[in-house]
Amino acid sequence: MIPEQSEDRDMDAIFRKALQNNNDLIIPNGLAEKTIRKLEKRILLRELIFELLLKTGLVIGSLILLTVVFVLLKGRGVLDWLSNRIVDQWQIFASFLVLVFFTILIDQIGIKFYGTINRKTI
Repeated sequence: MIPEQSEDRDMDAIFRKALQNNNDLIIPNGLAEKTIRKLEKRILLRELIFELLLKTGLVIGSLILLTVVFVLLKGRGVLDWLSNRIVDQWQIFASFLVLVFFTILIDQIGIKFYGTINRKTI
């Protein structure tokens, strides 16, 4: 047995004894379930945000790798051409990125989060 587990068991025993002997402390019904639900929501949201960041990093890394390959194969002219295109049409490029970001954000976090939370409450 790990020493931390024995310490946790000892603390649990102390808390149980203290709560049984203290009649002034009234714990509302369902407090444990509410606390667990809040922790589940927080953990699920963290996991979804981490998954979104991981996927975003993979996409950005792939685009950088693709750009490096094009620069190595075609020379510096490809990088200049690409940067000129982005600078000349920055409004369209920025609008597209914002649209893609919000679509992925809603798809990866919003729908999964609320779908999972609503499914667990039924």
